[in-house]
Amino acid sequence: MTTSTAATAHTPQTPLQLHRIDNSDDENIPRILALSNAIFDFDGSTKHGLISYWRDCLAHPSSFILYLAPHDQPTRPVAFLFVIWRKYDEPLKNGTAEGPHVWLAGVSAEWRRGGCLARMIHELHNIDNFTICTHPRRYPHMWNWLTRRGWIQEREFEDGKVMFTRPAQI
Repeated sequence: MTTSTAATAHTPQTPLQLHRIDNSDDENIPRILALSNAIFDFDGSTKHGLISYWRDCLAHPSSFILYLAPHDQPTRPVAFLFVIWRKYDEPLKNGTAEGPHVWLAGVSAEWRRGGCLARMIHELHNIDNFTICTHPRRYPHMWNWLTRRGWIQEREFEDGKVMFTRPAQI
């Protein structure tokens, strides 16, 4: 676990601690799901808002959740990143047919622009190839975040979603 402090005036100046969940029985999963549902306005009508789906994803040995919470309130997540194992419909440009994928990632409004996503992505430094998707029209800030950092666009989907891979130097 590491501690970081938010860097902008818009963000509370509270030290954050990084946590990792590797199993589907962790007591903090409902709290992270609640944060996700609040950020993305999900409910139980899609897989994104269902705790059973989250637990099923975490059953895969390569899946995990990273989350940040105030050091003095470890059960109050403010940001999360959920990595699952994904088989790609078509191989990636580098030939990879399956691998880790950031399925969901979010930061609470009061912590945005505080380096939370960058901190969690940095924790994935030991993963050579992984993907992340975003909808540029729905989430233009995420699109900009990825493109400014040189992520490689892999493909566009019919629903407007775009898949990226992280360049090797990040």
